[in-house]
Amino acid sequence: MSNVPDPISTPNPGNPPIPTPTPPITEPEPDRLPDETPNPNPDENDAPPLSV
Repeated sequence: MSNVPDPISTPNPGNPPIPTPTPPITEPEPDRLPDETPNPNPDENDAPPLSV
């Protein structure tokens, strides 16, 4: 038996215990670049509907 304390039962001051991993951020990942328009055809959306 050595006088060295068990690192599991006695955390080493030099090595703080590993914090529990934070869950992944639940943000909706954009399917496109933020500078891209979400509409596939912005020209058609900007133009007035033809079927009126």
